Amino acid sequence: MRKICLMVLSACLLTACGGGETSLFRKAQMAADKGQFDKAVRYYSTIIKNNPENYAAYAGRALAYEQLPAQDAQARQKNRQLAARDYAKAVELNYRRPELFNNLGALYVDMGRYEDAVLTLNQALVMRPNYFMALLNRAVAYSRMGKLSQALVDFTAAERLNPSSELLYLNRGLAQFSSGAYEGAAADYTEMMAINPDNPRAYLERGRALMKLNAYQNAMDDFQQAIALKPDYAMPYFYAAELLFNKGDTDQALAYAERAKLLAPNYAPAYEMMGDMLALESPVEATQHYLAARRLDPQRALRYQGKIRMMTTEEGRKRVVAGRFYDLNNQY
Repeated sequence: MRKICLMVLSACLLTACGGGETSLFRKAQMAADKGQFDKAVRYYSTIIKNNPENYAAYAGRALAYEQLPAQDAQARQKNRQLAARDYAKAVELNYRRPELFNNLGALYVDMGRYEDAVLTLNQALVMRPNYFMALLNRAVAYSRMGKLSQALVDFTAAERLNPSSELLYLNRGLAQFSSGAYEGAAADYTEMMAINPDNPRAYLERGRALMKLNAYQNAMDDFQQAIALKPDYAMPYFYAAELLFNKGDTDQALAYAERAKLLAPNYAPAYEMMGDMLALESPVEATQHYLAARRLDPQRALRYQGKIRMMTTEEGRKRVVAGRFYDLNNQY
């Protein structure tokens, strides 16, 4: 989630910089604006080397670390750890900036450290009780902890402050979806559409909620609209394939699944779904898809290996297909 407005952060950082530091900071900001986050890190590191007490440089470098491209989950985790270290140092040097606590708290959410996130975001809200992004980030943290009632309190407070925020309705919808409140989730995504009818994510997510409500045609309509708005968006193809497969339209489902795989070649669930669809007709080809999924997602290797073993018997292949049918969209 975006932590704070970059313009606000830029003003915060520039205020803390001296003459020579201001020049380096501007170079760092320009590099970040161009997506050259490694270069931005180097500029901020130079500022820190010359002035280890400059909290602004630590905050800027933390933001750059968060946005550094990562080849895999391990590299992404390392970048987040470096960012957390820098935010913590910035807070140590200047504990009066609620933006720093908000950014650190939001980073903790991304890292799965939800209790730390809540404690850190509490500090931001003590300093600024009507801080929209801190309320929103804390709501997300609560929802990830399974505390939906507390999350909804923060979402409602955030809505009063900014009722036209797409980000608010997206995250509240995701929180309600994960807790099984599919009607509420669908309503939030409809609010997103009212604000921005051209947002394909809103149609994708409402389609997923409608699938859970057994409104399959309406769900398909939403997936088709998401595709119309963004033809290279893999996820509507993925969920449309899931829906079609469960309705028995295997050929159409395979076409959509193949498109999802082409658009997102590193998305392991697309390969698994193709394997499930092909299990009865072509167990050898299904096995190849499970092997590809295992390579892309080694953390779930046992799951894919189990399906590979099931391809060796007719009973096993039937179980895979039946499991996909009765487990409609529960896994992703």
